[in-house]
Parts: sequence; structure tokens; C-alpha cells
Amino acid sequence: MDSLYITIKDSTKTGFIIELLDKLDFVEINRKKRDKRKNSKHDILNSAGIWKDRNISAEELRKEAWNISNT
Repeated sequence: MDSLYITIKDSTKTGFIIELLDKLDFVEINRKKRDKRKNSKHDILNSAGIWKDRNISAEELRKEAWNISNT
């Protein structure tokens, strides 16, 4: 099976393309929502090393983040 990724330049034409492809019995449409995080200004590489030289476990970090007490 082959897969294609299509970019529609004019969003008003999306419905037309979906309707057209839906008429073809050999085409299966799998729509993906656009990932809005791609436009983020945050650079993940700037976060590298933020836990360096810090002695904390994942469990302790979760408890601190969620403000969970040991009861």
C-alpha cells in the first residue's frame, strides 16, 4: 500500500478534495490534525542539561510538580 501526504494551499478547497477522494473506493482517507507545537518559539536544545548535577528521581520530580504529599 502506498501513502501520500497532500498539502492544500487554499483551505477553502479542503472539503472538495475530501469529497473527491471519498468517491474513490480504492482510497482510504486518514486525516491528521495539524500539530500546533511545530510553530513554537521554544528550542528544545536550549533545555539540554537543566537537570545536570541535580540529584532527584523521577518520582520525586513528579511529587514536586504535582504537589503530592506522602500520605
